Amino acid sequence: MQNKVMEFNQNKNCHKKPVPLPSRILNIQSELGELAKAYLENSKYGTQSFELKDDFKEEFGDVLYTILSLANELNISCEECLDLALTKYKNRINNSNSMKSGK
Repeated sequence: MQNKVMEFNQNKNCHKKPVPLPSRILNIQSELGELAKAYLENSKYGTQSFELKDDFKEEFGDVLYTILSLANELNISCEECLDLALTKYKNRINNSNSMKSGK
């Protein structure tokens, strides 16, 4: 997935210069908000069971795209980051039977 986003962005004028990091992070937050809104609308604001629809999938894709774009701009391996997170969660579960950070 990370390579697919890199190839897509390479051919777009709007991605010739890296987006400033604070702007990229705010964009990720904005996309998460849109994902939350799609969830609320698809569940009638929590009054009905959530129904997975295309609009939710599209918003989920937007979140992935913005995160993968950030990773590419910072030369971060998403697979390496995921492995670090899974190791962290595994250790938490082994030590406290919980994934909570304790913060």
